[in-house]
Amino acid sequence: MKTFSTLLSAAVITLSLASCSKESYTFQQSAAYRTSPATRVAAAPAAAATAETPAAELTASVAAPAVTAPATHKAARTYAAHVRATAPVAATKAAVSEVKATKATVKEMRKAVKAAKAAPAAEGKSQTVAAVLCFFLGWLGVHRFYLGYVGMGILELLTLGGFGILTLIDFIRIITGDLKPKDGDYTEKFND
Repeated sequence: MKTFSTLLSAAVITLSLASCSKESYTFQQSAAYRTSPATRVAAAPAAAATAETPAAELTASVAAPAVTAPATHKAARTYAAHVRATAPVAATKAAVSEVKATKATVKEMRKAVKAAKAAPAAEGKSQTVAAVLCFFLGWLGVHRFYLGYVGMGILELLTLGGFGILTLIDFIRIITGDLKPKDGDYTEKFND
């Protein structure tokens, strides 16, 4: 299924890139830009009357010959067309910056949740109690149950503390502070 979706996305990308051409992205002046300002002003009342006039009258009143604009208005028309063409780009840039801000907020929230999960110490777990349990009842794996490692507790219970080897290793790790409760740190340590 993953291979199919990968192939499908590759095909879509290939088709979309194949349909791109320079003519699609270059500015070409339409008839609206080649008309003079006077012609555009004259056509505005005809466009306003669209709702009131029948279709036959509308086509007769709007169909005006295209008159080329003087060369002095060419820069103004080009700039106006550029502004209209770049308006969607500005909206896209705003949307992209909004998405980036949202992603940053989500990332900060995930970090805060992760820090909140890792921060609390194990409730009521003492290093001294763990060491005493390991020393006296280590062959039953009681210290592992106390620290929250149920699977290792069952293993030590069934193997009698790994024939004493796991119990000795656990005792040394508890004393050095290397073996900690599963869900955090000790609330009471030897140093306290």
